[in-house]
Amino acid sequence: MGSSLDTQALGFPVELSQLGREIKKLWERESQTSTRASLINFAVFCRGPEAMQASTDLLMEFTRHHACRAILIGAEPDSSQDQIRAWINAHCHLSRAGAKQVCCEQVSFYFEGRTGNRIANVLYANLDSDLPLYLWWQGDFPAPIDVQLWAWVDRLIFDSQSWAQPRQQFSLIREALSSGHSRLVLCDLNWTRSLHLRQAIAQMFDCPENLTLLASLNTVTISHAPGFHSTALLLVGWLAAQLKLELHDSRPDNSQFTAPGGRPVRFVLKQESGRSISRCELHSDTGSLLCQRDTAGDFFRMEIRHQHGDVHHHLLPSGSNAAAPLLLEEIAGGGPHRVYLRALAIAEPFF
Repeated sequence: MGSSLDTQALGFPVELSQLGREIKKLWERESQTSTRASLINFAVFCRGPEAMQASTDLLMEFTRHHACRAILIGAEPDSSQDQIRAWINAHCHLSRAGAKQVCCEQVSFYFEGRTGNRIANVLYANLDSDLPLYLWWQGDFPAPIDVQLWAWVDRLIFDSQSWAQPRQQFSLIREALSSGHSRLVLCDLNWTRSLHLRQAIAQMFDCPENLTLLASLNTVTISHAPGFHSTALLLVGWLAAQLKLELHDSRPDNSQFTAPGGRPVRFVLKQESGRSISRCELHSDTGSLLCQRDTAGDFFRMEIRHQHGDVHHHLLPSGSNAAAPLLLEEIAGGGPHRVYLRALAIAEPFF
C-alpha cells in the first residue's frame, strides 16, 4: 500500500448511516454566519490518498465559482481492510456583498479493500435532491464499466490525455453508452485543453479576406509537447470535421485528407518541448496562418500572411493547462458537445 490518508482536510469523520443527520447539524451550526448554496451534485472519483488530498484542494477552489454538493470518492482496492470511511466538511467563501459567507458541503468517502461494488449505491444515497449530477472520473475506466454508476450522471468528465490506451478506453465508453444512457454528455478535459487554441484559429477567419486560405488549404502542421499526442489528434479531428475533410490515409503523424472537390490536405504532427500544443500552422496556395503559444505568457501570437504581401499580427489568450482552470472552463461551457463527438469520430482511428 502507498502512503496513508491524511484526513485533516476532509473534515470530521461520521458514520455512514448518520450522514444525513450530521450534514443537517453542520448547517444548523453554520446558519448564523453562512448561507448554504447548491445548484449541482459534483462527484469526483480518484484512486489513492495523494489523489484524495489533491482533489480536496481542487474542490475548495471549485466551490468558489460553482455552488454544489461536492462528493469525493476515493478508492484503495489493495487495502488489507474492507471498510468504507466518511467525512463531511464545508467550504465557505465571502459573497460579493461581503456580508455573509456562501458555503457548500463536501462529503468524502474512502472505499478500501473489496468495497468498490458499493460505490454506486453510496453515491446515489447521498445526492442532493434531484439536482443534476456531474461526475469527474480521474484516470482509467475499469473494464467492464459499472453502468449502474452512470445511470443518473448528466455530465461525465474525464481526461483522455492521461490514458495509456485511449482507443480501449473510448471503446469502453461506447459500450456503456450503448446500454441506453442517452442523457449522458461526454466532457473530455483533453478537448477543453485546446479550447482557446480552437477559438483563436476560428477567430482569424471572421475576416472574409482570410477565408481564401481555407479554400486552398494544403498542409496543417501541429507541434505538441511529449505526452500530448492525443491533444493534437483531437485538434486534427476538429479541423477535419469543421472543413468537411474525408480521411484518405490514416498514418498517425502524417495523414492525408481530401477536401470537397478532391483537393488533398496533409496533416503533420511534430513532438517538441512546450506546453501541450505550442504551434499550429495552416499553409495554402494563397498564404498561411501561424498560431504560436508564447513561452513566457498565457497568450497566442497569431500571424496571417497573404501571397500579395500583407501580414497581420494578433495576440489572443491561450488559457491554462492546469486542472482547476480546465475544469472551470468545462463546467461553464455546458452544451451537448456535438463538435467534440464529430472531432473524436475522425481522430479515434489514430489513437
